[in-house]
Amino acid sequence: MTMKKIFLTVAICAIAAASVNAQVIKGAEAQTKRGPYETNRLFDNVFIGAAGGVNMYQGENDHEIDFTKRLAPAVQGYIGKWITPSVGLRIGYYGIQAKGYFRNPGHQNSYVTPDPMHIGDGNQKMQQNYIRGDIMWNISNAIGGYRSDRFWDIAPYLGAGVMWNKSTKKIAGKYHKDTELAVTAGIYNMFRISKALDITLDVNQSVVNQRYDGDVRARRREFIASAALGLAYQFKNREFSRAHAPVDVTPYNNKIKDLNKLLADANAKAEQLQKDLDAEKAKKKGGETVYVPGETKVVPSPFAVYFPLGKSTLTDSQKSSIKYFVENAMASNKDRTFEIVGAADSATGSAKINDKLGQARLDAVLGIIKACGGNYKISEKNLGGTDEFSKTDNKLNRVVVIK
Repeated sequence: MTMKKIFLTVAICAIAAASVNAQVIKGAEAQTKRGPYETNRLFDNVFIGAAGGVNMYQGENDHEIDFTKRLAPAVQGYIGKWITPSVGLRIGYYGIQAKGYFRNPGHQNSYVTPDPMHIGDGNQKMQQNYIRGDIMWNISNAIGGYRSDRFWDIAPYLGAGVMWNKSTKKIAGKYHKDTELAVTAGIYNMFRISKALDITLDVNQSVVNQRYDGDVRARRREFIASAALGLAYQFKNREFSRAHAPVDVTPYNNKIKDLNKLLADANAKAEQLQKDLDAEKAKKKGGETVYVPGETKVVPSPFAVYFPLGKSTLTDSQKSSIKYFVENAMASNKDRTFEIVGAADSATGSAKINDKLGQARLDAVLGIIKACGGNYKISEKNLGGTDEFSKTDNKLNRVVVIK
């Protein structure tokens, strides 16, 4: 298959992908999701498949025999993973048998068995094996947007691997073998019959060195076409979620800072009024004016520091807000035990990663508190992955709360 044919095939697939974009199952309107998408875990969106079909070897003289005589049985077995809705990887075995036609059955390297119907000619027949890795591009999702219930998805792919063969009969007292590197271009079609199961149609063309069949002549390369129909099973989790943009909490932190300043000013005025009141009382008693500080204190409310997805570092604005809270609310309540709670959202990442992330965020905030000095009573609590703060908005669970 020439590059021109490959590009033409991909272009036809792109048009087909656009045409099936409106397909739904059971008449339900699909929900299209466009990227960016949240990073999936290692074993999310993994699939396995098996298929059966035919191979057709395309050697130098194969066109001289009937088409049906060139067809040989083929099987596929593979495992893969969709990294994003549009990009996937897979590795698998492809093979069983290949057939062809050879002009010189007496050649010591030919994988042929003599054919009485062709004097001086022969039919090739050899075992066919191919282990290959593929990079796949789901153009249905890339062009039409990701939809979990689309009926037909089309994924062109490019692959490379090791191809080896063995003659089915001994020639000159031994089996002839050959191993070559090969490349493949193909189209992987997925027809959805349930959330977990697809019917697949895989059509491809492989290129291999021309010595592969033992017929070493002028051509530098030969081809193997393959078509196989099968089933593919999708393991859980099977879907992708759209990533939310990081929330800029700077305006909220600035607002909290302003409110804390107003509260501090109000407390200072109350303290001054208490001082003035005590002074007036002392004057009336005719004694010396003695200022006894009042019991007015800053009563702190819970303080929250939000983090972007997967991050545990603090911005300068966040550091400033934490320092202000420590020097005002915590400093005026040294007899109080403050609880610091670290968390990550349970919707993304593994439990182990979320536990480390929650602790890292807690340690980052605790580091600023300790840097401010002062002997404060503190208890620490790491929730790890949680939805305690919000069950509908994951970004509100990526937080450290001081309360």
